[in-house]
Amino acid sequence: MSEAFKAMKSSTSTAAPIAGTAAASSRVHMDSRVWRHLPAGLIDRVLAFLPPPAFFRLRITCKRWYSLLFSDSFLETHLRLSPRRRWLVFFLIPSPVSSFSAAAATGDIPPPPALFLDPKTNSWLRLPLDSFIPPGFSAAAASGGILCFISDAAGPKSLILCNPFSKLVAHPPPTPRPRLYPSVGFTAADTSLSLIVAGDDLISRFAVKNLTAECFHADGATGFFSPWDTVSPLPRLCSPDPPRFVFAARSFYCMSSAPFSVLAYDLVTSQWSKIQAPMRRFLRSPSLAAGGPSTAAGVLMVAAVEKSKLSVPKSVRVWALQPGSRAWAEIERMPPEIHRQFTEAEGGRGFEAAGDGEIIAITIRGSLDIILFDFARKEWRWAPPSPYPSGTTAASGVSGLRGFAYEPRLATPAMGLVDSSSLSFQSLSA
Repeated sequence: MSEAFKAMKSSTSTAAPIAGTAAASSRVHMDSRVWRHLPAGLIDRVLAFLPPPAFFRLRITCKRWYSLLFSDSFLETHLRLSPRRRWLVFFLIPSPVSSFSAAAATGDIPPPPALFLDPKTNSWLRLPLDSFIPPGFSAAAASGGILCFISDAAGPKSLILCNPFSKLVAHPPPTPRPRLYPSVGFTAADTSLSLIVAGDDLISRFAVKNLTAECFHADGATGFFSPWDTVSPLPRLCSPDPPRFVFAARSFYCMSSAPFSVLAYDLVTSQWSKIQAPMRRFLRSPSLAAGGPSTAAGVLMVAAVEKSKLSVPKSVRVWALQPGSRAWAEIERMPPEIHRQFTEAEGGRGFEAAGDGEIIAITIRGSLDIILFDFARKEWRWAPPSPYPSGTTAASGVSGLRGFAYEPRLATPAMGLVDSSSLSFQSLSA
């Protein structure tokens, strides 16, 4: 299909062919009487296979192609036929001492752009968000082609769900409980979505504790909607860090640093549990990523292993939580040469991992460098430099990048559930 579409596109080009080349000859002799009369359904199937950036560029070709984004039949075809694309999206983190950070705290500047990386082609795409995301919001999660943003101001939290390509936006109700910088989890399928906001309860102006969590659910298949219900209390002596969840097999998971362990919240039973981290006494900068078919695991942990008297060399390792158990198995380890380069670039400042089991990205605090691990190729490599911002983090007023696994989509029907859920709610306790 893609080759036919390329041929069709080249046949309609008005550019003059280069004389003496086979490619030019083929363009000259393409019979436009054939290509211009391809069935509309066949053309739609070809367009449904395109990645969103290419589709939006081609929408300007004609009125009919422009209107496809509003065609239910085309969007259904896209959801059914379009191959899944494993991308990554990154956002600039403002430096705590920069004017950029001070302005962001007061909501005076627009959100930074979304920087998308296609790890297969090593190509970047910069997409501004200021036309549909207001100031004072930060990226918190991503799932099913939807980005989730949370308000920066202390108090009841407002969230925004958006498809950055179609610019469609949905606004879940604000959380009832005031919080400071809570941990956020989000998962979305075609007919359902769930949100969790946990920890950093504002008990008073001077006290912040990790006590409670609130969940929002919407399921279009069953007609079940639930507002922000306060669920069972968080386990004692927990400190979610980094403040994000990953979702797998009906549960949200996040790291806790007091001491290192993994917190798991079961959406069905509404219960929390703790899972001991592997080699927890020797870990540095552990973070979680979603698993996938290549790993046969739902949750991955990426961390540095460092101990002066440990009988194994220092390294960065990847563990997989075994299905149906609370045990971890090491599945990957950064090669020595790559680890040496990584250690020099990281300098002990710390790092975070994000991914979906097909590709893992490790971002370094205080740096714009990104290292990738490709599960299919079993390959560690440095990502190409981001085209924005240019220069060092100090010159750019940022302290690094925060990444999320992302699947680009033209259609994200789960967002429509948010508007529906505002009309009718069923309590979780009902």
